Amino acid sequence: MKLKIKFTAFVASSIDGKIAKDNKTFVDWTSKEDWDFFQKSLAKFDVVVVGHNTYKIYKKRLNKRNTIVFTSKATNLKTQGSVIFLNPRYVSILDLIRKTKYKKIAILGGPKVYAYFLENKMLNEIFVTIEPIIFTAGVSMLSGKKFKKYNFILRSIKRLNKKGTLLLKYKK
Repeated sequence: MKLKIKFTAFVASSIDGKIAKDNKTFVDWTSKEDWDFFQKSLAKFDVVVVGHNTYKIYKKRLNKRNTIVFTSKATNLKTQGSVIFLNPRYVSILDLIRKTKYKKIAILGGPKVYAYFLENKMLNEIFVTIEPIIFTAGVSMLSGKKFKKYNFILRSIKRLNKKGTLLLKYKK
């Protein structure tokens, strides 16, 4: 029997497509409504995938759940409690997920992690929360190596609060 795996990305963005001030900053600018949606959603997933910078920022929270951390520093799989560190250049994320029998995977960023799953055609859906903020500089949602176009279909738009925070749901 083939294991059905679902990959879902969660992104909180400013109007101008920024997800953070820099690679070391805690995201504290999203709305309570987005935070509530995000936490409620994560409870339905078997594992989360993050980049090393995201892991360092949210380490205390991520150590409490099954977490896969992408890091360029690893050549082998390294496990610490419920956290697995790997370099996708050396270790197949799909093989790991099949071995662990995870079915629902939440992709939480940063930009290189989102790009990896997008480029490897492993994103089934994306939730994008757009907060009514403009940063003018900062970390972009994706960091691809070259221009490519990926098509998704908008499935829903939900206004989360009176300020105008929007939750967009896209599917492949």
